[in-house]
Amino acid sequence: MRKSYAWLLIATILLFTISVGVTAALLVSSSNTVVNTFTIGSIDISLRETTGDTYVMAPGVDVPKDPTVTVIANSESCWLFVKVEKENGFDRFCDYETADGWSSLGGYEGVFYRAVEKSGHAQVFSVLKNNCIQINENVTEEQLNALTSYPTLDFTAYAIQSDGFDNAHDAWEALDQ
Repeated sequence: MRKSYAWLLIATILLFTISVGVTAALLVSSSNTVVNTFTIGSIDISLRETTGDTYVMAPGVDVPKDPTVTVIANSESCWLFVKVEKENGFDRFCDYETADGWSSLGGYEGVFYRAVEKSGHAQVFSVLKNNCIQINENVTEEQLNALTSYPTLDFTAYAIQSDGFDNAHDAWEALDQ
């Protein structure tokens, strides 16, 4: 009889061990699902000018010229560039300065840049200081009358995300302009 009590005791201990193990195995947990949605950012800019595209040169006169670059609201942080191209002897007759906040991009003639942070509002940047160009005061009527093509000043604006670029040089190199 002792053997049956021994087997009963062993069976009881085994049953208790199995039930505790099963109970422990049933204690589980899970978290809430975290949904990650990846959207597309954008950069939107515009370049406009309200003073027209033809100007009369008179020695020593400041000519109104207001190229303005706007970074549209909610555009991503970016490097903003303006490329200024002078043709047909512009430097002989005219001069200009860039407005505050623009820096010359060393190694690239006529390229200026600034860093622009993301904003919920449109950000407007004048390109030229005092929104004008200056006609050199020593320009003569004879020089002007001898022109076969008139001086031009062309502006093009570019923007590229600032994320991924440590500096304006690297950003400019990445642009396909």
